[in-house]
Amino acid sequence: MNGMWRAGVVSAMVIAGMLTGGQAEARKKEPEGKLMASAAFRDAVAGIRSSLDAGDIAGASAALGALSPTGPLEKYMVASLGMEVAVKRGDIVAQRAAIAKLIETEGVPEGQLAHLNHIAGFLCYQTGAIDNAVVYLTRARALGLQDPQASLLLVESYVRQRKMAEAAALLDETIGLQKQAGKEVPESWYKRAASFAYARKDWPALARYNAALLTGVGIDAADWRSALASYIEGAGPDKEALLDLYRLQAATGALASERDYQGYATLAAGQGYSAEAKSIIESGVSAGKLTGNDPVAAPLMRTLGKRAVTYLASIKGLPGKADKVASGAKAAQDGDSLLASSHYAEAIPYYRAALEKGVTDRDRVLTRLGIALARSGDFNGAKNTLAQVTGQQAAGKSDWSQVATYWAAWVDSRTVAQAEAGTARPTQTASAAR
Repeated sequence: MNGMWRAGVVSAMVIAGMLTGGQAEARKKEPEGKLMASAAFRDAVAGIRSSLDAGDIAGASAALGALSPTGPLEKYMVASLGMEVAVKRGDIVAQRAAIAKLIETEGVPEGQLAHLNHIAGFLCYQTGAIDNAVVYLTRARALGLQDPQASLLLVESYVRQRKMAEAAALLDETIGLQKQAGKEVPESWYKRAASFAYARKDWPALARYNAALLTGVGIDAADWRSALASYIEGAGPDKEALLDLYRLQAATGALASERDYQGYATLAAGQGYSAEAKSIIESGVSAGKLTGNDPVAAPLMRTLGKRAVTYLASIKGLPGKADKVASGAKAAQDGDSLLASSHYAEAIPYYRAALEKGVTDRDRVLTRLGIALARSGDFNGAKNTLAQVTGQQAAGKSDWSQVATYWAAWVDSRTVAQAEAGTARPTQTASAAR
């Protein structure tokens, strides 16, 4: 969190200079007759400033205590000097008290009040006065301050107050404004937002923020595994949705442990995709993650051999016949069978036929059509298709929009990688996809 607030720390350290400039701005308003300071008072202030410039903090402090300001400008000048003394002493509690007095004066130059409230909020946060920090930071935003550091500090203040809903909403707003301004969103913001989402069991938000992180620079297989594992553990997707997340782990090289391969193979076999399960076990053995006598994979493998042969024989005649399928449900089923055996391009017309003929689980079919398009190399088609998943969740069913969000992140990462490498390719053929 410290890196997040570096700009706030700098603001506190340079406050003395900022306030000195503020006095000059205030003097420009004197012709209005509202901000006045006597010549004697100005001379006294000049003497105190000379003491500060000479490093005589004690002398300046004593002289400051002897001043008796009357009008708004004189009170503002005294509070400004008090702030400078506190900064030079490194006394953050005194800084907090001084800026509170400064804000209360009527001599604050126009346009500086929002920034002063931001700094007051920072000082209150640093000294543990969280309720006061929220007041000042909220006021700063109400006065028009658009500095994201003020918003982020208010987010953390809400966290300290245990107002997690408010913290999550404000951080989401801050991220949105940063993106609208065309500025890069720091990775730390997304990570913080993802942690809020997980704590609040807001799985759509967790998927959204994880996806944003996964399209960043320097993302590797371990990052994919961590993001997917945290989502799976928390959201508990149903078996079909979980299967597609395992498939994404495989696509990103994020199957990293014995349990990953065991879980994927067991689930695929249980859902009827014997050829896929057999392939995963074989790849696990090849990668050195599974052994020939693995207590889970070995018994499973003994049952998969014949079943996989039968499975592959059953789908051999499917390619090219999607237009002859009688119902949407049957078309989706055939598409699933082809997808599970890595016949991605051949699965596409079946999923499209299912959508045309009508299905009850439209989001699932759209998601898998997007996956088939992506694995076939049609990234634009995949992105457009995955964006159509509405996330209308039926009772007891997974929200497929979250699965689609993760796959869309993979599409984005692949598109970026190809653009950077200058190797954008046309859509692959079915054989190339396999």
